[in-house]
Amino acid sequence: MTDKYQFTEDGFLLSRRRFMAVGAAILALLALPVGWLGNRIAKRNEYIKARADALYMDDAIAKYRVSHANPAIARYYSEFGGEPLGHLSHELLHTHFVDRTQLKS
Repeated sequence: MTDKYQFTEDGFLLSRRRFMAVGAAILALLALPVGWLGNRIAKRNEYIKARADALYMDDAIAKYRVSHANPAIARYYSEFGGEPLGHLSHELLHTHFVDRTQLKS
């Protein structure tokens, strides 16, 4: 009667111990790109901060800090651009602002 309840392995190819080892290896492989991606983002943010600091330093030592005081800009408007804030000037000189102040903290 003792033969009636013998333990038999499941038809699954891996034992429980082997399954845990394979699962841990897969989890480790999936975690590697997360660390790599975080490192890349941190390096990119450091680059952006360094570039912004350099631009602010250049702006602090610039001869003309505002565009309306720059003789080249005044000449542009008198010879070609029409009037400041005009339609042609807007089409030619318009830029898009991206707020990056969150990266400074």
